[in-house]
Amino acid sequence: MRHAHGPVRLLGVVVALITTMWAAPAQAALTVLCTGFTGCLTVGRTDSGYANVYLQSFWSMKPGHNCTNYVAYRLTHGRLVARPPGTNSALTWGPAARQAGIRVDDVPAVGAVAWWDAGVSGASATSGHVAYVEAVLPGGVLVSEDNLSGDFRWRLMTRLDGTWPSGFIHYPESDGSPAGELTAVASPQVGRLELWGSAMDPDAAGDNRTYLVSLGGPRGTVGAEAFTFQSEFFRFRRLHDVSTRGPTTAYLYALNTAGTAGRDVLLGHRPVTIMRSSTTRASFVDSTITRSRHPKVRISLAPTQASGTVDVMRGTTRLARVTMESGTRRTVTLPRQRKGRWAIKVRYHRTTSFGSSSRTVYLRVR
Repeated sequence: MRHAHGPVRLLGVVVALITTMWAAPAQAALTVLCTGFTGCLTVGRTDSGYANVYLQSFWSMKPGHNCTNYVAYRLTHGRLVARPPGTNSALTWGPAARQAGIRVDDVPAVGAVAWWDAGVSGASATSGHVAYVEAVLPGGVLVSEDNLSGDFRWRLMTRLDGTWPSGFIHYPESDGSPAGELTAVASPQVGRLELWGSAMDPDAAGDNRTYLVSLGGPRGTVGAEAFTFQSEFFRFRRLHDVSTRGPTTAYLYALNTAGTAGRDVLLGHRPVTIMRSSTTRASFVDSTITRSRHPKVRISLAPTQASGTVDVMRGTTRLARVTMESGTRRTVTLPRQRKGRWAIKVRYHRTTSFGSSSRTVYLRVR
């Protein structure tokens, strides 16, 4: 979105301008005080070095002229602020901060982030807007900001000019430790662990993070299985082969970048059942029968804890479906079959605990 910005050079001029605007009707025009990196610097209004690096990404935001990338730069240069999970396009900044326990209110403060929800006070109807609070004055606030498909600028806003934000986000200073969360964990295949999460390190160059996973207990637990992986993205999905099987707990740590302030951080832990392989066992009571008889097939599963749905198939035709309980054996009577030799597949469907398996047995019908 595009918002006007700009500070005033002298405090007396600022106060006089604010006094005038307090008497103006709501929805007055934006008070732009300067535009462009060079234009603002010429009148003494700094971009804090953003002009030299604005084509780089900060907090994994879209580089270039972009409100979120500029504010992310200000939060990570000259101070350390960790990116809360869920902080994406501008409209998400307020809700993500609240979800992370960060104060969001209507009280401006120097260094806070002015945040506009989608469509509020001229903000983009699809993405919202954010700006950096430079000064708080009687009746007004000075912000600097950048704009997607626009330019860097400073501006003045008051409660009466129709530009007041949805709230001010008061991010706490970070000690330099990584921050993020373990979003979900699953086992989609036998012996495979899948993790979803997000993290960033506020004082590390670049976005490549190193993570440590411990299965069966916290890091350092005797007998726990551990491995590390890297991701260059704030949000990640990781699929990894593991030797652990059955119910366990996955612990995810974001490792602090070597040579920077901070410490390793536990992002979360969640229970998960690592899928085990299964074996389907099947045989006919009589493998050779006449057309007048019903075939009967014996079915069992290994290990004995396996349970779930089993289909008996002849090609694409399902002859029977049964539910197997743990440790049970079933003898299933099938429909009569035509004369011939038939390959009958007995197929066990996967569950959250056990992978699928099948066995093909042969029946001769005279």
